[in-house]
Amino acid sequence: MTVENCNKFAKVWKRRSLRTALGTIFLGTALFASVGIHQSHAGIIESSTEITQSRNKGCSGIEPSYNIKRAGQTAFKHWINRCGERAELEKKKTKIGETYWYGWSLFVPTDWQDSDPGFDIVNQFPAYPSHNGRFPKSGCGAAGSTISRQANKGLMFNLQRKGDNVDVLCTKHALAKISEIKGKWTDFVMHVKWTGNNDGFLKVWVKVGDGPYVQKIDHKGATFWNDEGTGPYFKMGLYKGDPNFKGPAPRVVYTDEYRLGDANSSFGQVAP
Repeated sequence: MTVENCNKFAKVWKRRSLRTALGTIFLGTALFASVGIHQSHAGIIESSTEITQSRNKGCSGIEPSYNIKRAGQTAFKHWINRCGERAELEKKKTKIGETYWYGWSLFVPTDWQDSDPGFDIVNQFPAYPSHNGRFPKSGCGAAGSTISRQANKGLMFNLQRKGDNVDVLCTKHALAKISEIKGKWTDFVMHVKWTGNNDGFLKVWVKVGDGPYVQKIDHKGATFWNDEGTGPYFKMGLYKGDPNFKGPAPRVVYTDEYRLGDANSSFGQVAP
């Protein structure tokens, strides 16, 4: 290569190097700006997607599931034997009057049947800390709203809240039959404003296996009470209500991919 050609090559390489360097700088700046915007507006305030240690209470427990999992390395395996009553994860308390997004996944084993005796509560949205004696008189029969399997009724969302003329109002919404969801991951997304006022709302979408999200609930009106200490908190897992519960034992269910978002969150941020 001649000296003249060497000089031309050096000039071309210099220009290319400069463009590459500038491109890297601009790319880094854009990436930094994108991450910064995402972080400043991120609405996720709590999540539980992995478990590494078992929580065994003798007759019930929560342990890592490595084979049955929705994403990541593990899911939560909740189990209750005949002498047990609950195996639940208890999450963050909310604030009355504020709006939240929830997302989580549930796996019901293939040995569950629609007609199994008794009931299985798989999600709770309990009131805390005062119940004011109202809940034993409620039609839903629990301290707040729940998602439960009831014999021959499938999976139901039992919505409890302040009524216009009564202190406790219960409405039951069908979500899915056990025969439809067993042996598959079922994903849930919920958008709710917890309030005893009529400007509240509750929307629930359900996705079974590889199917699409389908909206199952579009409730407008009160979703809670205004005279409680806080808004409800989220529980997922299993609650049988009695250590001598009816139906098959041990009872097992799996959960995964729980996320709680505030009003700045979105469907896409919490959806499993």
